Amino acid sequence: MRWRARAAPSRAKERANISFFIFIMFFAVFGVIILTELLLLERPSATGSTRSKYNDELPNWEGRTETGGDGGDLPPPAQAPLDAVWQPVASTRFRFYVYSAYVERRTLAAVRVIAATRTRGADSVICRMWLPDNRTLTLKARVKPIRENWNLKYSATYVLCLLRETGVKPQETVGASLSVLASTAQHRPPTNQLIVLDTNPRKGNEETLHVCVKPFHFSYARSDWLLEWFELNRLLGVSHFYMYNESLSAPVTCLIEHYRKQGLVTLLPWKLPIVSKVEIRTEGQFAAFNDCLYRSMSAAGWLLVIDVDEVVLPRRERTLSALLTALRAAYNPPSKAPSAFLFRNAFFYLGWEDDAEAPAPLLTSRKTRRWAAPHAVKNRSKYALRPRDAVELGNHFVWELAPGASSVGVPTDRALLHHYRMACEYGGQQCLTVPSTVDRTAHRWADDLLKRVNAEKDTYLKTCPT
Repeated sequence: MRWRARAAPSRAKERANISFFIFIMFFAVFGVIILTELLLLERPSATGSTRSKYNDELPNWEGRTETGGDGGDLPPPAQAPLDAVWQPVASTRFRFYVYSAYVERRTLAAVRVIAATRTRGADSVICRMWLPDNRTLTLKARVKPIRENWNLKYSATYVLCLLRETGVKPQETVGASLSVLASTAQHRPPTNQLIVLDTNPRKGNEETLHVCVKPFHFSYARSDWLLEWFELNRLLGVSHFYMYNESLSAPVTCLIEHYRKQGLVTLLPWKLPIVSKVEIRTEGQFAAFNDCLYRSMSAAGWLLVIDVDEVVLPRRERTLSALLTALRAAYNPPSKAPSAFLFRNAFFYLGWEDDAEAPAPLLTSRKTRRWAAPHAVKNRSKYALRPRDAVELGNHFVWELAPGASSVGVPTDRALLHHYRMACEYGGQQCLTVPSTVDRTAHRWADDLLKRVNAEKDTYLKTCPT
């Protein structure tokens, strides 16, 4: 009995030691995995280079070899600067692409570059800029992930090329040529060249309304609906559309070209070499939203951020422009008026029955049954905002406004986001059984809309495939 009394504590101590050893080994293995992910994911080549594998496929740069330590005497590259093209940053450990560059004069003195790279642990970079007066600057840069990245490996990103301590004012950078370079290889020839675009709002555009949509993909092919969507938004006061093309069907390409020739559409290429939904959120859509924000800033008084299956319909006013003016006029003094208005979402499922009272053979006239209870603000909502007062856009709300600006939700008796959804977001047909109501607000525009759709169809089908 005495031996057993001694043996039991001994065995318990032995088990405790084994458990502690397993615990230590688990965290040791976990630590090795994390270090491998951060440091050895893209291994150096046999020559000791730290460039990523994707850099081996970059085109040769035809500019001159850089000399000098601070960039002050470096000649500009021979290649003309580009805009709205994804260009690589060479010699980085992880993929790093830049798309466009804009003057930033509100939150800090800088040039703001729209980019995409690693969400965490991104490579350190610098900016080299060739000013229109032939001065050359090497600038410190801050890499800032755009917040709505869904914790995926890659993210839409801002690169802020900082002008502080240079003596250069933001407005002096308009038209400059800019390259983003890896800090570890800042004397290598650059593999990207951007032109710096102005963002200063032009006078006379305070009430203009433009629309921004996320990139088209999967060879988007709903040409009949897109024509109706274009014309309804034009009836609502929209005067310009910014669109990004990853892939479009031939009929939709021709339809958009029809509107582009009228000066109504800016269609930009969008071939981001990062795997959508696996490495980065849908086609890098948050880079597109924020490029649209800064691209529209000088020309648009208002920017409406929606998808092509959504329309914001006012309940009292005839146009969205009139609604936005009325909403701001309700605030006294005017300086207290919000800079962004959020519209609540209601699904109009295309699987629900057609309206027997539809006044026109249009989707918005036929599909009038919707969710009885719209979503809360910031849950699937979309918004209109003053571009000059925004810093960072998200999908359903504005992440960051300029100092002093604010946003507010719009009551559903003033406006509602009509979301004409093709399929149930949860799969199956259970969504069709949710409490619903008939909402015929869209019938207010049916007669005028049908005339416009038929007129545009007669014109563009003369040159476009059916």
